[in-house]
Amino acid sequence: MQTRSHPHSALSYPHAQGEPWAAPMVLEEDDRWGWAELFIGIQLLLGVLLFVPGMQAYRGVIRALPYLSGGAALVYYFRASSRERLHPSTKWLLASLALLGLNLVHPTSHLMAGIGQVVFQLTIAAPAFWMSRAVRSESQLMRVIGVFFVGSFLGAAFGILQVYWPDRFLPPEFSALGQSLNPEIIGALTYKGANGQDIIRPPGLTDLPGGAAISGMTTMILGLALAMRRQAWWKAAAFLAAGAIGMTALYLTQVRSLAIVAASSAAFFAAVRFRQGRVRDASLTLVFGVALVVGGFLWAVTVGGDSVASRFSGIVNEGVLESYSANRGIFLRYTFLELLSDFPFGAGVGRWGMMHVYFGDPSMWQARAIHVEIQPTGWLLDGGVPMWLCYGGAIVAALSFSYRCAIDLASEALQDGATMTLCLQLSIVGLCFTGPAFNTQLGVQFWAITGALFGAALAFHERESSLEPSGDHHG
Repeated sequence: MQTRSHPHSALSYPHAQGEPWAAPMVLEEDDRWGWAELFIGIQLLLGVLLFVPGMQAYRGVIRALPYLSGGAALVYYFRASSRERLHPSTKWLLASLALLGLNLVHPTSHLMAGIGQVVFQLTIAAPAFWMSRAVRSESQLMRVIGVFFVGSFLGAAFGILQVYWPDRFLPPEFSALGQSLNPEIIGALTYKGANGQDIIRPPGLTDLPGGAAISGMTTMILGLALAMRRQAWWKAAAFLAAGAIGMTALYLTQVRSLAIVAASSAAFFAAVRFRQGRVRDASLTLVFGVALVVGGFLWAVTVGGDSVASRFSGIVNEGVLESYSANRGIFLRYTFLELLSDFPFGAGVGRWGMMHVYFGDPSMWQARAIHVEIQPTGWLLDGGVPMWLCYGGAIVAALSFSYRCAIDLASEALQDGATMTLCLQLSIVGLCFTGPAFNTQLGVQFWAITGALFGAALAFHERESSLEPSGDHHG
């Protein structure tokens, strides 16, 4: 890595602007595990409870806990006033939440479902506000990313086991809610394997067929990125092996859009490495990235047979853009060509998603539920074009800060963490065009890693500033 001689980051921080701090920063590396690491573990591993027979009766509570834990943390960390700087994206998030609240007065809003949506979105965005207070060093940021990797790897590895030994590793009960909404969901998400066996798209550590796809994608991205750090060769090999398991699990779920996002994120990681001047790392990333994409496909085909091969061959034959246009692109065109003219300022809150399923008013025949397949549609219904601008502004601010950290900071550990954070953020943003990502735990995870990076960057800058000569003082 090329070291930088400048003592200051090009980033803008409160201390650099002469703003006082309400409380002293933690300047030394913190080796203690805390709520930040536990919170990420809850996001990724709490679904294991649904594997316990009879727990479907408590599914609503189990699924709500990851969101409620973020909301509770917001109350805890802001129980006392502070002048500490917040991430640049938070002002945009506040604007989007205010807009969502204002749209409750829309004549076609479902009041209870709308209130539920406002609270739901607050819990999703909450980590952007409090996570920077929980993460105070580069080492803690890397632990958060490490927990993210381990949790995702367990989901992907479990997905592989579910394909090889379904009787032992598949959940004893699939989602009762999913089956009530679509009784044919299990059969529709089952295909024939190479030996003629029925393969349910592996759910991983969830109770939904195909649920291992997100874990597989994340494991591939982080496995490749972590392998490129300076470390013993066997550790790098272990991370790459984990990445191969993740990519294979992703192929076996047959979710093409996530496979495209995983490959694109690996390419973007290499591009950032080139931008950082780390040409060797960038070149190795490209080589190993291609190996994971190809090797994972070959492994998946030996198990899933022609069903897997034909599912992904269309991407190669038609091209990525054409394949997307013929599939999920239908919903994007529907949003822009039809819904945009009907609802430029929103259609009312609570008309889509699980909040409508749980709390929608069936007597409002003039405001029936609207089906949403991708995130831009959901934002349009909730607040129209202004919501696109507000939430889009929050995402752009998050990506911009992460990119500047990855390029400008002089700490190699923090630069690595920022680059991995940026790749994870971009993968989740990419999933907005395949599903309502920011209406799920993916949104929670996006704002959690965004806040974690901001906290580590603030601590790094304060530590650098404290080491500078203070100049001559005459008393």
